[in-house]
Amino acid sequence: MNRLKNQKNDMKRKLDLAPIQQMRPKEEVIFWIQSVEAMEGQVTEIVETSTQGISNRCLGGCCPKNCLSSYKVGKRVAEKLTAVEGLGRIGNFIEVTDILPPADVEAIPSRPTVGMDLMFENVWKCLREEDQVGIIGLYGMGGVGKTTLLTKINNQFLRQGTHDFDVVIWIIVSKEYNVKRVQKDIGERVGLSFPEDLSQASCAARIFSALSNKKFTVVG
Repeated sequence: MNRLKNQKNDMKRKLDLAPIQQMRPKEEVIFWIQSVEAMEGQVTEIVETSTQGISNRCLGGCCPKNCLSSYKVGKRVAEKLTAVEGLGRIGNFIEVTDILPPADVEAIPSRPTVGMDLMFENVWKCLREEDQVGIIGLYGMGGVGKTTLLTKINNQFLRQGTHDFDVVIWIIVSKEYNVKRVQKDIGERVGLSFPEDLSQASCAARIFSALSNKKFTVVG
């Protein structure tokens, strides 16, 4: 049982790292830990019962006063030994966590917007109330705050908590943009990964398939 406890403690230490690594514990691992903890209580109860039986012996401590009771305790010990060994074998998991599914909105570091409240309200209204609006374009010279405004819009979905989109996708497209890089960024937001040798057309087809049944918005 002590070996099994050590095995359980090692497993729990691995699971403690899961949130940091953007992972979540497998349900079978959680159930195994719960089973081990339940077994700990059962073994403790048997040990206490056995200790009482040892203190109640006759003939100089050589024989138990109640042979039937002693036999039952011995049988329970044998059964628990088998069960403990079985839990130890089951607990040799190769993987203990799963990758977390992508969040519907990811927070983006942003700066305060100055003098852009009206523009923000206009864009937000279109996003929230105008079902016929498919594309919203923000135009202006470099440095006027377009990206800052977009980060505020992205983060507003997160602050609001509830929204109509299955996923909000944030991407950065610079003047010297790379199509494969943009596809990779979009793919990661919907749980896809692309081999390096996959063509642009194949990447686009996979993205289309992943998003065809979702309501989404792309901010970038």
